[in-house]
Amino acid sequence: MSLKRLLLNTILAWVCLGVFLAISAPGELPVVALIVPFILLFMATYSSWNLIQQTRIRYLARGRPHKRLGLVVCACAVLLLVLQSLGQLTLRDVITVAAIVLLGYIYVGRVSFGLPKS
Repeated sequence: MSLKRLLLNTILAWVCLGVFLAISAPGELPVVALIVPFILLFMATYSSWNLIQQTRIRYLARGRPHKRLGLVVCACAVLLLVLQSLGQLTLRDVITVAAIVLLGYIYVGRVSFGLPKS
Protein backbone atom coordinates (compact mmCIF):
# COMPACT_ATOMS: atom_id res chain seq x y z
CA MET A 1 0.00 0.00 0.00
CA SER A 2 1.32 3.45 -0.84
CA LEU A 3 2.19 6.02 1.78
CA LYS A 4 -0.58 8.35 0.60
CA ARG A 5 -3.16 5.60 1.05
CA LEU A 6 -1.80 4.70 4.50
CA LEU A 7 -1.83 8.36 5.52
CA LEU A 8 -5.43 8.70 4.35
CA ASN A 9 -6.45 5.55 6.25
CA THR A 10 -4.70 6.79 9.40
CA ILE A 11 -6.33 10.20 9.25
CA LEU A 12 -9.72 8.63 8.59
CA ALA A 13 -9.36 6.25 11.54
CA TRP A 14 -8.41 9.07 13.94
CA VAL A 15 -11.22 11.30 12.62
CA CYS A 16 -13.77 8.50 13.08
CA LEU A 17 -12.58 8.01 16.66
CA GLY A 18 -12.72 11.74 17.37
CA VAL A 19 -16.18 12.13 15.87
CA PHE A 20 -17.53 9.16 17.81
CA LEU A 21 -16.11 10.51 21.06
CA ALA A 22 -17.43 14.00 20.33
CA ILE A 23 -21.01 13.00 19.51
CA SER A 24 -21.55 10.31 22.13
CA ALA A 25 -21.83 10.34 25.88
CA PRO A 26 -20.87 7.11 27.69
CA GLY A 27 -23.77 7.45 30.13
CA GLU A 28 -26.32 7.47 27.30
CA LEU A 29 -24.86 4.65 25.19
CA PRO A 30 -26.12 1.10 25.38
CA VAL A 31 -23.67 -1.30 27.01
CA VAL A 32 -22.83 -3.01 23.71
CA ALA A 33 -21.81 0.31 22.13
CA LEU A 34 -19.24 1.00 24.85
CA ILE A 35 -16.78 -1.27 23.06
CA VAL A 36 -16.86 0.80 19.86
CA PRO A 37 -14.36 3.48 20.99
CA PHE A 38 -11.85 0.80 21.94
CA ILE A 39 -12.21 -0.87 18.53
CA LEU A 40 -11.79 2.48 16.81
CA LEU A 41 -8.77 3.25 18.99
CA PHE A 42 -7.17 -0.07 18.04
CA MET A 43 -7.81 0.60 14.35
CA ALA A 44 -6.34 4.10 14.64
CA THR A 45 -3.22 3.00 16.53
CA TYR A 46 -2.61 0.04 14.24
CA SER A 47 -3.04 2.24 11.19
CA SER A 48 -0.55 4.70 12.70
CA TRP A 49 1.84 1.80 13.37
CA ASN A 50 1.64 0.73 9.71
CA LEU A 51 2.20 4.29 8.50
CA ILE A 52 5.26 4.73 10.71
CA GLN A 53 6.68 1.36 9.64
CA GLN A 54 6.21 2.03 5.93
CA THR A 55 7.72 5.51 6.28
CA ARG A 56 10.69 4.06 8.17
CA ILE A 57 11.21 1.39 5.51
CA ARG A 58 10.90 3.80 2.60
CA TYR A 59 13.05 6.67 3.88
CA LEU A 60 15.33 5.42 6.63
CA ALA A 61 16.05 1.72 6.37
CA ARG A 62 15.33 -1.30 4.30
CA GLY A 63 13.51 -4.27 5.67
CA ARG A 64 10.07 -5.65 6.29
CA PRO A 65 7.28 -4.16 8.36
CA HIS A 66 6.61 -5.87 11.68
CA LYS A 67 2.87 -6.37 11.37
CA ARG A 68 2.62 -9.00 14.07
CA LEU A 69 4.53 -6.83 16.52
CA GLY A 70 2.25 -3.92 15.65
CA LEU A 71 -0.83 -6.01 16.33
CA VAL A 72 0.54 -7.09 19.69
CA VAL A 73 1.65 -3.61 20.77
CA CYS A 74 -1.61 -1.93 19.75
CA ALA A 75 -3.77 -4.67 21.28
CA CYS A 76 -1.76 -4.52 24.50
CA ALA A 77 -2.14 -0.75 24.72
CA VAL A 78 -5.90 -0.96 24.17
CA LEU A 79 -6.20 -3.81 26.69
CA LEU A 80 -4.40 -1.76 29.32
CA LEU A 81 -6.64 1.21 28.54
CA VAL A 82 -9.73 -0.99 28.94
CA LEU A 83 -8.48 -2.16 32.33
CA GLN A 84 -7.77 1.45 33.33
CA SER A 85 -11.24 2.58 32.30
CA LEU A 86 -12.76 -0.18 34.43
CA GLY A 87 -10.64 0.87 37.39
CA GLN A 88 -8.94 -2.53 37.44
CA LEU A 89 -5.44 -1.62 36.27
CA THR A 90 -2.70 -2.43 38.74
CA LEU A 91 1.03 -2.97 38.44
CA ARG A 92 0.40 -6.72 38.64
CA ASP A 93 -1.88 -6.47 35.58
CA VAL A 94 0.74 -4.56 33.60
CA ILE A 95 3.43 -7.12 34.46
CA THR A 96 1.10 -10.03 33.65
CA VAL A 97 0.06 -8.57 30.28
CA ALA A 98 3.68 -7.80 29.41
CA ALA A 99 4.78 -11.35 30.30
CA ILE A 100 1.94 -12.95 28.33
CA VAL A 101 2.64 -10.75 25.33
CA LEU A 102 6.38 -11.45 25.46
CA LEU A 103 5.94 -15.21 25.79
CA GLY A 104 3.23 -15.29 23.14
CA TYR A 105 5.32 -13.27 20.73
CA ILE A 106 8.33 -15.53 21.22
CA TYR A 107 6.20 -18.66 20.86
CA VAL A 108 4.42 -17.50 17.71
CA GLY A 109 7.72 -16.32 16.25
CA ARG A 110 9.26 -19.76 16.69
CA VAL A 111 6.33 -21.87 15.55
CA SER A 112 5.59 -22.24 11.87
CA PHE A 113 1.92 -22.54 11.05
CA GLY A 114 2.49 -23.87 7.56
CA LEU A 115 0.10 -26.42 6.16
CA PRO A 116 1.49 -29.91 5.58
CA LYS A 117 2.22 -30.69 1.97
CA SER A 118 0.10 -33.45 0.52
